[in-house]
Amino acid sequence: MSQLFAAVYEISSATAGRPFLRLNLVVNRDNASVVGAATLETVTGELHEMPVRGHHMEIEGDEPLEAIVLAGTPPVFAVLDEQPSSFQLLMVLPTAWKEGQACYKMSLGKVYPRVIDVRDGRASAVLPEVAY
Repeated sequence: MSQLFAAVYEISSATAGRPFLRLNLVVNRDNASVVGAATLETVTGELHEMPVRGHHMEIEGDEPLEAIVLAGTPPVFAVLDEQPSSFQLLMVLPTAWKEGQACYKMSLGKVYPRVIDVRDGRASAVLPEVAY
């Protein structure tokens, strides 16, 4: 079994009118690292994407849990006004990587900065379509 695999998650809030987040990740179980991209779609249809990296952890207990902690990796040079400048996420998956809970925060903009903060996210795995 490969220790390197792709994971795609869609995260939505239980609150109406909140943004939609999609994570495209590559998980390396050998060193517990995670890299990929977070794409946020606002209710007005704006798309904001940021590269992310972080860690995968197994949490022991009565029922085993998987956790992914991510942070954004903004460009070294100045960011355009409406691009994300920071991102943080914690996702806990109690059902074999398929679904769980997530909370995240993304900062946008330089001239008119704003923070999108979702604390009630529901994460669902998106299984890749089988190619025939």
